[in-house]
Amino acid sequence: MSGLIDTLRSRLKHLPRQEAAVARAVLSDPNATLHVAIARLARQASVSQPTVLRFCRSFGYSGFPEFKVALAQSLVSGVAYVSAHVEAGDDAAAYAPKVLDAAAAALRTARNRIDTDSVAAAAKLFAGARQVMVCGFGGSAATAIDAVHKLSRFPIPCRQLSDPLLALMAVESAEPQDVLFAISNTGRTRAIIDIVAAARARGIDVVALSAPGSPVAERATVAVLAEPAEDAEIFTPMASRIVQLALIDVLVTGLAIGLGSQVHERLGRIKRTLAGTRTGRDDGA
Repeated sequence: MSGLIDTLRSRLKHLPRQEAAVARAVLSDPNATLHVAIARLARQASVSQPTVLRFCRSFGYSGFPEFKVALAQSLVSGVAYVSAHVEAGDDAAAYAPKVLDAAAAALRTARNRIDTDSVAAAAKLFAGARQVMVCGFGGSAATAIDAVHKLSRFPIPCRQLSDPLLALMAVESAEPQDVLFAISNTGRTRAIIDIVAAARARGIDVVALSAPGSPVAERATVAVLAEPAEDAEIFTPMASRIVQLALIDVLVTGLAIGLGSQVHERLGRIKRTLAGTRTGRDDGA
């Protein structure tokens, strides 16, 4: 470890008391710090959020996100904006298994940490919904498309909200029986935080697929938590997206079981219809 980590250690005894508390919180688990919001770090250090911001600026950073970028660079040697596991000199024989191994490891972690009570509660909300509004922006928009694709097989109206302003409009015109499915890898995107808050203010239940301790997760009715496998400030959330897609499959499975026989014929009919859109194996296509 070098860079910011060494700087924190060398300056620790010279920092003001409250800023020293922040430094100790960071040094106690630097990797965990990469995945927490500023509010969580402030609570861990028993200081205010402005104190954390002041601490970051005392080291020359504009704010907590920029501080975390430097911290990540002190901890990893991966290719920035790609993967923490891939080195700049890797060839395909090296980086291909690394990327796949990272996805497999992230899935194992999710499997060991999944809160099945939250999964059951989320599936129950979906089953009782008048409609499900699926909301995800940026990288999470692709995950939201998959969620809509899977949920559309059920007898529950479902639509994707991919534009922040249209999403706010949809929430404001929604009914209390509707459910908002908010998907956010970091849970810190301002637009989706605002939409979740607006939904809750109107009495609309929110199922969140997001990071533990994030503003989105904390505001949701039910949160299905997925610890980000990468620092989104540095690396592309490759493995994290695989985990999110798998958790959507988990939720959809719970929904199918909860609705029971009333949807089995529907799912079978859709499957048979889709099978008819494919070419045969021996038709030369």
